[in-house]
Amino acid sequence: MIDFRYHLVSLISVFLALAVGIVLGAGPLKEAIGDQLTGQVESLRADKEKLRADLDEAAADLSQRDAFLDATAPSLVAGSIAGRRVAIVELDSARDETVAALSERVAAGGGKVTARVQLADTWTSEGQAKFRQSLAANLAQYLPESPDGSVDADLATALVLSLVQIDSSKPDAYSPDASVLQGLLAAGDLVTYAQPDAAPADMIVLLTSADEPKSDETPSSGTQAETTRLIHQELAAAAVSGSEAAVVVATGTSTALLDAIAEGETPISTVADAGTTTGQITTVLTLAAQASGTVGHYGPQSGATAVAPPVVRLAEVDRTARTAVAQEADGGAETQDGDADTGDGA
Repeated sequence: MIDFRYHLVSLISVFLALAVGIVLGAGPLKEAIGDQLTGQVESLRADKEKLRADLDEAAADLSQRDAFLDATAPSLVAGSIAGRRVAIVELDSARDETVAALSERVAAGGGKVTARVQLADTWTSEGQAKFRQSLAANLAQYLPESPDGSVDADLATALVLSLVQIDSSKPDAYSPDASVLQGLLAAGDLVTYAQPDAAPADMIVLLTSADEPKSDETPSSGTQAETTRLIHQELAAAAVSGSEAAVVVATGTSTALLDAIAEGETPISTVADAGTTTGQITTVLTLAAQASGTVGHYGPQSGATAVAPPVVRLAEVDRTARTAVAQEADGGAETQDGDADTGDGA
C-alpha cells in the first residue's frame, strides 16, 4: 500500500532532478548546449541560402531555355504543316492562353486554326448515356454505315465529320451534312463550336488538361473516369481515321488517356506537357510527322517513345484534289442529274 513516505520520496526526487538540471544547464553544460544549437541554426540557414541560390539558378536557366525556344520556334516549325487547317477539340476545359499559344505555333508552322470545339460533360456522363443514344439515332442518316459501331463511336464520327467534311463545289466551305451535324451536336448540348475562321479542317488536335496519373490498379469499367477515358479513345480513333493527321495533346505530363493510347492499337500520336513552349512546338511537329506516316508518343512522360518527333515539311495542301475527293463522295446524286464527276482523287 502506497503511504505518505512514498509520495514524499517521489516529490524529493523530482525536485532534485530539476535542481541538477538547472545547475548543469547554467554551469558546465551551458556553453556546449548553446554552441550546439547555434551551430544547427547556422547550418540550416546556410542550407536554405544554398537551396534558394539553386532555385534562382534553375529558374534563370528555364527562362533562358524558353527564350531560346521562342526565338528558334518559327524557323523550327516553319512550313511543317503548310496550308493546313487545324481544329482544336477540348476534351475538357482548357486555359485560353494554352489554346492561344497552340494557335500561334500552328500559324508559325504555316497552318491556321479554323475551329475550336469544347466538349460538354454530357459527352461522357454516364447519366446521359440514354440521351446520347437517342441523339445518335437522329445522326445516323448523316453517317457512313457502321453496323459494328457503338453509340459513342457514332458520335465521335459525327463530330469529326462536322469538322472535316467539305462542300463538293467549295473547298473553303463545310458540306451541307457537316453543317447539319454541327447544328444537331450543338443543339444537343454535347459540344460548343467557336469558329472565328470557319472552314473544314485538315488536321485535328484533341486537347486535354486533366492531369490524371495512371493508377497501379485497373479501375472498374463502371467508373466515370474509365467511361470518360474509353469515350475519348473512341474520339481519338475517329479523328485519326477521318483527317489527314490527328494528335492527342495533354497540358500535363502524366494522364491516363495518354497512357491508354500509347498502350493501345489506335495509330495516333500523343504529346505531353503542351502547357509549355516545348510541348507546343512538339505538337506542330507531331502533326506533320503523323501526316507523313510516323506515329509516336512524345514528351517527358515515362511512356514516351522520344522527346520529339522528326522534323517533316509537308507539301502545300492541294485544295482542288480534296474537292475532287468530296465530289466523288457526293457523286451519286450529281451523276444521276447528268453531271459527270471528272475529278481525280488526292
